[in-house]
Amino acid sequence: MTRQTDAPLNNITLTPSFQSARWLARRVADGEITLDPPYQRGDEWTQDQRISLLHTWLLGRPAGVVILSDRCNPAWAAANPGRDPYETPGEPLWACVDGKQRLTTAAMWFNGEFTIPASWLPADHVGHTEDTEDGPYVRHSGLTEKGVRLMERYCSLLVAETRECATEADEAAFYLVVNGGGSPQSAASMANAERVRTAGNTT
Repeated sequence: MTRQTDAPLNNITLTPSFQSARWLARRVADGEITLDPPYQRGDEWTQDQRISLLHTWLLGRPAGVVILSDRCNPAWAAANPGRDPYETPGEPLWACVDGKQRLTTAAMWFNGEFTIPASWLPADHVGHTEDTEDGPYVRHSGLTEKGVRLMERYCSLLVAETRECATEADEAAFYLVVNGGGSPQSAASMANAERVRTAGNTT
């Protein structure tokens, strides 16, 4: 194996910004952001993981980064005749290179597809609840106007955009760089962190 390259590495410029999860979910629903380019994986998150993202948002903690490829660039138009997003109805403006699970979860939450514990929210933010074995849960559609506004304000994602991919192959190469480094968290390492968290809460 060699790590040598034929030419010096090309630095890709990313433009970061915090964006409303509701706004992003609408872009997904409208087909402006595709979550399923051919190099992307499927829906991997469990229901518990989706609920945990809402928990993270409501605590105001970092929720990870979403990377989008902005296809409205001259290189994409030149390399993809008939797929220029500006001129071709139905062509997405962006492709999700990383953060698909977060964007899918946002779309599902704002579409009322899963519930969270009602106790996470002030009482005047909750309109209609659903009984579960874990007590009352609430969907986005069950929130009061105050609750909806709270979600608009606190549910956001750090989005980094690149306008330098000319093809899906370029995006796939970017995907491999982003997801090929490091090691995924193992069940054992997560259990260890939970052990430390629990021990800290009992002292």
